[in-house]
Amino acid sequence: MARKLFTPWTVKDVTIKNRIVMAPMCMYSSHEKDGKLQPFHMAHYISRAIGQVGLIIVEATAVNPQGRISDQDLGIWSDDHIEGFAKLTEQVKAQGSKIGIQLAHAGRKAELDGDIYAPSAIPFDEQSKTPAEMTTEQIKETIQEFKQAAARAKEAGFDIIELHAAHGYLMHEFLYRCPITAQTNTEDHMKIATAS
Repeated sequence: MARKLFTPWTVKDVTIKNRIVMAPMCMYSSHEKDGKLQPFHMAHYISRAIGQVGLIIVEATAVNPQGRISDQDLGIWSDDHIEGFAKLTEQVKAQGSKIGIQLAHAGRKAELDGDIYAPSAIPFDEQSKTPAEMTTEQIKETIQEFKQAAARAKEAGFDIIELHAAHGYLMHEFLYRCPITAQTNTEDHMKIATAS
């Protein structure tokens, strides 16, 4: 097993130097609340590349401001985010590592001021804010925001793009067909989401 751990592997056209992968883990450290990388992020990810991690996946990065888990999450909803991510990908790749990014929308689990959005107007728990039920137009806009975020990630030099569809966040809320989390218009919403 140890011999295989240090052998290269290929995912589509991306060859990774070993089988050590750093999973995306939120750091909640965009202290200016603008979604931009901070010096902390640069040190955090680049040090893993120096340590010879084969693939580093950047934490859940919001496709729009209201899609953040907290107001200190990273974002990629604006072209203004590209420059910082481009510097990060360049430095990580200089160490021979590959780098991915996890695109995310927190849905009803967002802990932000203002409105939050989900497939249904059902809070995550008794202490959580009740989300606004997404309209068909908002669903279509969010799909476009994911596409635009993916294009920005590609422009910034990421090798791999991962979509966060777990942990009760927005994509998971649509995919997990639970009567508790998706009570209204779910059939129509799923048709819209899968057709785009």
